[in-house]
Amino acid sequence: MCGIEYDGTDYHGFQRQPDSHGATVQSVLEQAIVSLSGEHCVIHGAGRTDAGVHASGQVINFHTRSYLTLSVWQRALNALLPDSVAVRWIKEVPECFHARFSALSRSYRYTIWNDSVPSPLRTRYSYYYPRVLDVGLMQDACQYLIGRKDFGAFGRSPEETNPRKPGPHHCIRTMTEACCTRQEANGFVYCDFTADAFLTGMVRRLVGTLLLVGQQRLYLDEFATIVQRARKTHPASPAPPHGLCLVRVVYPEKFGVNA
Repeated sequence: MCGIEYDGTDYHGFQRQPDSHGATVQSVLEQAIVSLSGEHCVIHGAGRTDAGVHASGQVINFHTRSYLTLSVWQRALNALLPDSVAVRWIKEVPECFHARFSALSRSYRYTIWNDSVPSPLRTRYSYYYPRVLDVGLMQDACQYLIGRKDFGAFGRSPEETNPRKPGPHHCIRTMTEACCTRQEANGFVYCDFTADAFLTGMVRRLVGTLLLVGQQRLYLDEFATIVQRARKTHPASPAPPHGLCLVRVVYPEKFGVNA
């Protein structure tokens, strides 16, 4: 297994798309493995990040018959990969390990640059939002997200696009952390979420809705109703992808892979 960091700006998401003409993170990783070992390995990722979304803590695994050492694997893959993708660490794990299905939780951070003046050096990894935000209200709204709930108002099940799994598909997930904080030292607003799993587009739609709360265009009781009804028909639009980053994946202690 490997810990992967990538700038998702120029990728059509993490997962390989058979009908897409653009590169994905999975495809460039698999191409690098072929170049190194001659093996056509299938990579499994912990999170299927959307197009334009970044990762500092993505985890992947693949099976290989190669006798290369771990240090050689890491050094060689980083030499073959584009500058936008890097293998930060690498470990050997049992055959039963699966980056996606063995994971206990995933954590995402959405970064907002909330200032009256834009910052060109920050626009690649944060969403510039010049309107005044009441981050305290956004934090208050986060209390309605904690627990096991139907989050259908904010995304769709990844299985909906899988023809081999016709449904029914549910949108129930367990959120263990949801918070919005302002860092006065650097001007950023961070929206942090941890859950057992996430729906497609879920974090971006959550942030878009919380921004309405922060502008006082959506009251707390209205936000609570949106969560409770679990319907996609509500006024918020998804926040753009470039502010989102997959920051951590946690696994059972038996695998010994958590930092």
